[in-house]
Amino acid sequence: MSFSLESIGMEQGARYEAIFTTLNDAGEMNAAPIGVKCINDYDIAARIFDGSKTLENIRQTKMFVVNITQNPQIFADSLYDNLDNLKFVKDDDIAYLKNADAYFICLVKSIDELDAEGDHVNEGAKSYIVVAENIKITINKKGARALNRGLYSFLESLIDYSRADLVDEAKKEEYKNRFLENERVIQRVAEKDVKESMAVLREKMIEKGLDI
Repeated sequence: MSFSLESIGMEQGARYEAIFTTLNDAGEMNAAPIGVKCINDYDIAARIFDGSKTLENIRQTKMFVVNITQNPQIFADSLYDNLDNLKFVKDDDIAYLKNADAYFICLVKSIDELDAEGDHVNEGAKSYIVVAENIKITINKKGARALNRGLYSFLESLIDYSRADLVDEAKKEEYKNRFLENERVIQRVAEKDVKESMAVLREKMIEKGLDI
């Protein structure tokens, strides 16, 4: 057991992909993939859209669990539909994923509506920022680490860099556009070392003749 988010690789200011599990007042379990921002070593924030079961349940109970997993099918299945009850463990006031690499229990500190203007996902969409305090971390798998998609965006651009001398101008333009999108994602979600590596890669891509 731990209380430090650093113990599962979470860095202040970075954003991670996780599965939130919640209960409603009737004890029904729900799971959903949600991005989570590490505010500091004990607090997190998550943006959740209005109308979701996750937000409804959090409002009811003021508690939820953030599950850490690298299993892509769990992310997919919990997005397509709710997970089968057999994939959950219910423990008093919480539910968590049976096969999670790690999970931590959160108590809600605040729920505030976001300004919908200029929304990068869906302008006008109603959503809320939930800020919560981690009160207990359970690590089930040695080396469990929260999933940060910034690394994968960097690797995609690194592969493009390795091929930039071999392709025509149209393909270089494709690489440029992909780099700019990956750079946007990295600036928003990635950890410090990935941001630094992406900055170096930008200079290397320019040296290859990509106008970025």
